[in-house]
Amino acid sequence: MKSSLFLLLAVSAWGQASIAGRILDSTGAPVNRAVVTVEGEGGEARRAKAMSGEDGSYQIAGLAKGRYWISAEKTGFLRRSYRGRTADGYGDPVTLEAGTAKSGIDINLPRQGVISGRVVDEAGEPAERVMVQAIPLRKQTGRSGGGTATMTNDLGEFRLAKLAPGNYRLLASRAGERGELLVERLPGKAATAEAPTYFPGTVDALSASPIKVNAGEERTGAEIRLQRSTVVRLAGRVAGDLPSGRGARVSLRASTETGIGRFGPMGGMGGGDGAIGPDGSFSFQNVRPGEYSLTVTQMDRGGPKTLGRQTVSVGQQDVSGVTINAAAAPKIDGRIRAAGEPPFSFGRLDVSLSGSGAYREFGPPTSVKSDENGNFSFAAVSRDRQMLSVKTPAGIIVKAVYAAGQLLPGLEIDFSVVTGPLEIVLSDKPAAITGTIEGVSPDSPRVAVWAVPDAEPFFLPAGSAKKLRVNSDSPSFTLDSLRPGTYRVLAFEDAESDIFNDVSAWEQLKAQTATVKVGEGESVQVKLKLVSAREFELN
Repeated sequence: MKSSLFLLLAVSAWGQASIAGRILDSTGAPVNRAVVTVEGEGGEARRAKAMSGEDGSYQIAGLAKGRYWISAEKTGFLRRSYRGRTADGYGDPVTLEAGTAKSGIDINLPRQGVISGRVVDEAGEPAERVMVQAIPLRKQTGRSGGGTATMTNDLGEFRLAKLAPGNYRLLASRAGERGELLVERLPGKAATAEAPTYFPGTVDALSASPIKVNAGEERTGAEIRLQRSTVVRLAGRVAGDLPSGRGARVSLRASTETGIGRFGPMGGMGGGDGAIGPDGSFSFQNVRPGEYSLTVTQMDRGGPKTLGRQTVSVGQQDVSGVTINAAAAPKIDGRIRAAGEPPFSFGRLDVSLSGSGAYREFGPPTSVKSDENGNFSFAAVSRDRQMLSVKTPAGIIVKAVYAAGQLLPGLEIDFSVVTGPLEIVLSDKPAAITGTIEGVSPDSPRVAVWAVPDAEPFFLPAGSAKKLRVNSDSPSFTLDSLRPGTYRVLAFEDAESDIFNDVSAWEQLKAQTATVKVGEGESVQVKLKLVSAREFELN
């Protein structure tokens, strides 16, 4: 019986793998009692935790074969993954074979940055329950953007922790009960309300004084004095034939998207709720000076649809007589065809539209499927800029898109102008860019190669870029399935980066990108130099 039990235990343990390593700080000193998490690939994969010892070492055993992501965190430090550069990035996975014991999986935890201070009102009294945000001047390389937020206590004090190195604007904002502003109305004077205020005491983001935080540094004594601003009434009417059924509404959105002042009149809409009256009228109360976008939307079974849009400038006086021209979301028909003779077959394809640029938040992507002849139809399309996407088989690309017979410059379509039928032309001769990367070694963090359609000014249109992760052990790459055209190509040190959604980042890197022109069915070689993520960490 004992021998049988021993055999059973040996069989059950056979094939299990383990991971071991050390958790260190940025100086190489061990980090004790850091929580290490190992997470396997897939929804049902093993997830295990361990705690580092006094020498920073950890070990997790009993793992099945597969790919695993390892991360570590501890109070006072920024979370990091194995070979990752950002707090939210996954880093590089570790592949375990059955029965292997992999060691040397070390993770360096940088110490957090901190900004502390207090918020006072216009009289210099402590301001309690005020939200304070640290807003990165440039998007950090983590998904979260590297910022954080907190509330002040009864002494008006705040402490913003878990900050990555970089420059930050501080924004303090307080709304009243149920989001309503506390408006001061004095005889003979304009109405005013407490405004979202940047450090040290300005309502203008460009006039704010940034605070630079280095790794492990705590910046103290930041005092924000809340300011007041004029608030006015904004009113107008919606012109045009609005469709019957679910009610249409008007939304008010600040054109400058900074911090919590992104939506609405920055801190509360007062009496205006965006409803449209029987005569098409609408109004918003307590709107602060600034540039705004007014959008007419209506709920649809596929999500909200934009019916019209108008920009408006608000100053120190009430604004009235604003007119928003609106119309029902149009039905858009289309057809997919293959280029060349004889045409190739492609079957039924998924065609989708999603908000682009500043309008990407308005509703989920709208998708339809073409029939056997390539015909498709969108029942209702928002009247704004949207990105067209076609899910094609391998080796087939979208060569060109026509609207009412006119060739469009790309895959972004402005449906406030375009209402004619679409024609999507496919090609079975995709372009490709291949090459190698200088400066990559087996110890390099994860690398990504980007190919972005060239434009002036340079920008990153959603759905048009091609990104490829590159194995640091073999720094060669192939970007295939490209549309013919001119691309700017760049090798960057962190594949988890979202920094390239920032136009200024591309402008700064123009000199380090390679410009490549590829034709239909053509493959072009290029040699890239690796760009370090450190160039952006403190900008």
